[in-house]
Parts: sequence; structure tokens; C-alpha cells
Amino acid sequence: MEPNSSLQTGVSPAPPLSAPVLVTRPPRPKLSVRGTRFTASTLLLIATLLLATSMGVSWWGASLSGGGHAIVLGFDPGSAYTVQSGSNNSAQQSYISAGLVHVGELYEAVLGVGLLATVAGLVSVVLSYLGAFAAFRSRRILPFTLVITLISLASAAILPGLVALGQPGAFNADNSSGFGRSACGPSPTPCTGFWGSVSAGGSTVSWGADVGWYLAIVAAVLLLVGLLLLWTVRKMPYTRGEVRATSAYMATVSAGPNADSASSSPGSPAPVAPAGMPASTSAYCPRCGNPMTYVTQYSRWYCMTERVYL
Repeated sequence: MEPNSSLQTGVSPAPPLSAPVLVTRPPRPKLSVRGTRFTASTLLLIATLLLATSMGVSWWGASLSGGGHAIVLGFDPGSAYTVQSGSNNSAQQSYISAGLVHVGELYEAVLGVGLLATVAGLVSVVLSYLGAFAAFRSRRILPFTLVITLISLASAAILPGLVALGQPGAFNADNSSGFGRSACGPSPTPCTGFWGSVSAGGSTVSWGADVGWYLAIVAAVLLLVGLLLLWTVRKMPYTRGEVRATSAYMATVSAGPNADSASSSPGSPAPVAPAGMPASTSAYCPRCGNPMTYVTQYSRWYCMTERVYL
């Protein structure tokens, strides 16, 4: 009878049947976690810059041309709009002083919601970049990043629809005084549609969305793509650096408060497989396929993605 091969080679017996099936595979995924988070962070940064820019430019414009003269109106977020006549002559005028009380309230709301979207986007950019470059348990801030990004996305997505649907009604509400009275005449007018054009008496009046409105749409799309990329990171295999850092953390937790200070140091290495197992073999979760950590206190494998012992 041949002697036991495990005794000859000095290798410990295989783990018990309750342990997961061990599979050898390349530890790096097709998509890099850090690269994905860096891409998402860059998209969030661009979206935040676009939102900040949109708060300082016109969202809706109207132009009157004819008889050698041209007047352009630009409705900006806040309490005033821009009146430009000629090439270099422009001035700011209050919505209220022009009789556009409801339109002014609309664009003050645009400014408030836009600033909320911008600030939330800036926070999400900082958190996302920290998660992309941090080496220690970087995914712990991922849920907070997702929530803040969702707030920024929701705020940015509301704005274009709010202006496009609310402005004609606001003009109608201001129809009894000031600029609103001259705007609401026979259809088509700014009181009946967000976009439009009409020609009469040798003059042409046209109106529609301006730069800020389009910037908000582009920012919302970029925020959505960035949010989806961050969401995919939740189930992506951990990088080697993340596995080492989290393994060290799990070793500290499993050692308990009475452990030796040298063994409980966060920087001390932790075993990622039972003693005697070949170093070339790694344990991967049978549920999600991500690398697992071996916790010596319980003699079980722990999946950091699924947050379960196997």
C-alpha cells in the first residue's frame, strides 16, 4: 500500500467539505476597479464643471431683429436677465422690475437647485477620486459616493424639464403686467411654447433654449454614466492591493483585543489560505467570483463582496 502523498510532501490535508471550491484563475479582472473608478470620477468632474458653468449663462433666449436693429434677451438663473442691443451694449435687468415675477421665481429656483446639484457633484467627485486612489478599504466610501451622486443627478435632471415646462406657464401668470403682457399675444408666443418663431411687419422674433439649458442636459447624462460605472464596481473583483489591505484588516478583527500587538497591527500580513495550501491556489467566492479572505479564528473563508462566511 502506497504511503499517503500528503505525508510525503508535507502538505496539510484539503480543507473540509464546507469550504468553497478552490479555483485557480488570473486575479486581475478584465476591467480594472481603479480604472473604472477613475473613469467615473473624471466623468463626474466634467459634469460638475458643466453644472457650475450653466449657473452663470443664459438658459433661455429671445431675439428681435428687423429694421436694422437687433435685441437679444438672455434669461439667467437668479434674479436678473440680460438685455443686449447691438454688438457691445448689454445690461442686466431685474425680473421683478420688468413685471416677470413668476418667471423670476422660476429662475431663482433654477439657481437654487443648480447649486445643490453642483455642490453634491463636487462632493461625489472628491469621494470618488479618494476611492480610486485609496489603498485601505477604499470601497467603504462607495455607498456614500453613490448616494451623493444620485442626489446630484436627480437635481440636474429636474432642471431642464422644470424650465421647459414651467416657463410658458410663468409667462402666462405674468401676462397682466410688464414684459409678460407684450410677450403673450396671438399664438405662437413664449406663453404658448418654450421654442418658437414668428415674423410680422418686417421683424422676426424667435425664442428657445440657450446654452445653460443644454449644458444641464449633458451634465445629467455624464452623471448618469458615472453613477452606473460606480455601481458596477460593487460586484467587480477586488484588486490585489485591496485584497492585501482588507486581509490585513480581517486579520486584526479576527485576532481580537487580547492579541499580540505585532500580530494585530493593520500592516501585518494575514494568511489568505489555510496553512500548507500551495501559494499558487487562491480561494474565490462561488457566488460572485471575487477573492476571499481566510479568517483563522473561525477557520472559514469570508467573501468581502457578499459579506458572508463560506
